[in-house]
Amino acid sequence: MLSRIDGSIRLATYRHFVQSGVAPSVADIARVTGESASEVRASWSRLADAHVLVLDESEALRMAMPLSAVSTGMRVRCGGRAYFANCAWDALGVPAMLGTDAAIEADDPLGGTPLRVRVEDGILDRDDLLVHFAVRAAEWWTDIGFT
Repeated sequence: MLSRIDGSIRLATYRHFVQSGVAPSVADIARVTGESASEVRASWSRLADAHVLVLDESEALRMAMPLSAVSTGMRVRCGGRAYFANCAWDALGVPAMLGTDAAIEADDPLGGTPLRVRVEDGILDRDDLLVHFAVRAAEWWTDIGFT
């Protein structure tokens, strides 16, 4: 079960990510929340166990769904910022989370021209695209980094 501190750290993590466009460090979150670095690390670990965040091998933030801390083929521009999303699903989740219009650009997996979609007032400007998930949703957390 997540604690009040976990909720505070989660909120601070998302706020930093959204406001800056980059993933926060443990030190960033410790400074904002007043918690120790060890408490932030422990909280991030609990949040990762609860599938709220994904940490990399060094326990740095890798994903705060729908945002990615690493460069991906999914780029979302909205609210005057640019973000990386983890997948097509998450790319659509960024403007939904922020309640704003967005321009989404995705690398074409076949090596062609990047795919572009706009979201305005919650509506996609195209209906000719298909999103394919190679892994069933029920299995995403088996290897969320691959998914």
